[in-house]
Amino acid sequence: MARESIRRAGRLLADTWLADETVEFPAQLLPANRDSAYAIQDEMARLLSGDPSYHAAGWKVGATSPGVQKAEGYDGPIPGRIFASTIHKNGASIPLSRCRDAKIEAEVAFQFDSAPVRKIRGFTLENLAGIVTAAPAFDITGTRYASNCRVSWDGRQRMLAGIADNGNGGAVVIAEGTSSWGSVDFMHLRVELLVNDGDPVPNLWDQSRGHPLEALAWTVNEVYNRGFTLTPGDVVLTGSLTEPHTVQAGDRVDCHMPGLGSLSCQFSRA
Repeated sequence: MARESIRRAGRLLADTWLADETVEFPAQLLPANRDSAYAIQDEMARLLSGDPSYHAAGWKVGATSPGVQKAEGYDGPIPGRIFASTIHKNGASIPLSRCRDAKIEAEVAFQFDSAPVRKIRGFTLENLAGIVTAAPAFDITGTRYASNCRVSWDGRQRMLAGIADNGNGGAVVIAEGTSSWGSVDFMHLRVELLVNDGDPVPNLWDQSRGHPLEALAWTVNEVYNRGFTLTPGDVVLTGSLTEPHTVQAGDRVDCHMPGLGSLSCQFSRA
């Protein structure tokens, strides 16, 4: 993808992010591969970086399981930055202006107590697990793309467009972390996610659930391979443990993860 096209795409997404709007994204600016999608995401972040609130305070990753990837036509996960201004505390009120077509996902967030030190063959689960706390988190996804252009995309185009659009980032809610998470069986963890006291949102299981620790290692290695680093306090969201659930203004969401804790949030229009 030509450098000028990357600049144009990054500028369009950055401007749309700042305006809290969506845009009819030109087909000729869609990335054709992961390298181009990463380049657009990085250009978008560079253009926003003059404002401290758009400092990257961590990373998120979606579509971490083979089942979801196969069903959606993806060839791998969808990573993106977490901007500092999009992180909210437990119990926060989240404006949906930033989260167009918002869906909420219950995830495990890992926060770094110290900067990870890269080994010769990359980061392993073992050298990451000892320097992170774990906490329940919400990933509230959003999009900068208008529905008219998204409807014509195939799975691969949606994946690459999602990467370019900062991993479909919107907002994040993170509870207080714990260092006593070693006994949690993440692949069998039954998450209770309730929207407005309705029926529990179904969990993802088996091939549809990515392992949070494997997602952590994949994301950290990917971040460092792209030339970026993580610092103490940075967080990594590791993919949904529940089916994505559409939310609207006025909704309240409560979540409990045994062994990790609970969190909640509500949604406002602006």
